[in-house]
Amino acid sequence: MTLREPARGRPRATRSPRGSAALRASLAGLALVVCCAGCASLPAPLDRPFREPGQKLADFPEAVAEEYHCAKQKLPWFKLEKLEVWPKRVEPGGQLGHRMVYALCTAGQTDVVTGRLELRILHRGKPIEGVPEPKYDLRPGRWVVDVFVVVPREAPDGLYALELAFTSSALRFARSETFVVEAAAK
Repeated sequence: MTLREPARGRPRATRSPRGSAALRASLAGLALVVCCAGCASLPAPLDRPFREPGQKLADFPEAVAEEYHCAKQKLPWFKLEKLEVWPKRVEPGGQLGHRMVYALCTAGQTDVVTGRLELRILHRGKPIEGVPEPKYDLRPGRWVVDVFVVVPREAPDGLYALELAFTSSALRFARSETFVVEAAAK
């Protein structure tokens, strides 16, 4: 995010010194409350600029077990709830965000499912970039995982896919999302 300096040479509004400090303090406090309340409840597409890489627990295992009736499922039970790539159009050398939201039920509330997770970028059916995680832990509950990938500067224009694959002795899944690389118009 780039902060812009105020335009120079513009006339400023003037206020009487009496009460202006109190007014500024009140407005600053109101702005802070509005901003904080708004940021806490932004819908997913609007919170993208504020996302940071990493994983966050969204719901505890008990809530997920109740929601998906895990007591009746063969455990471990897994659901990939969301796979998202943004922006859908990116320039070579640009940054691509990737979000995965999953729910997992395990026999024990703190058990994990360890496996190989691979994130690959494909172009014309061939991998051009890959990031393998040989020992990745899926954790019980609902987790939100954000990853950022830099598209290579030499990437040609075209349609690409970001592919996510997980394999373990207990679980396996693969899914992909498409995006396009476009050089900036000159």
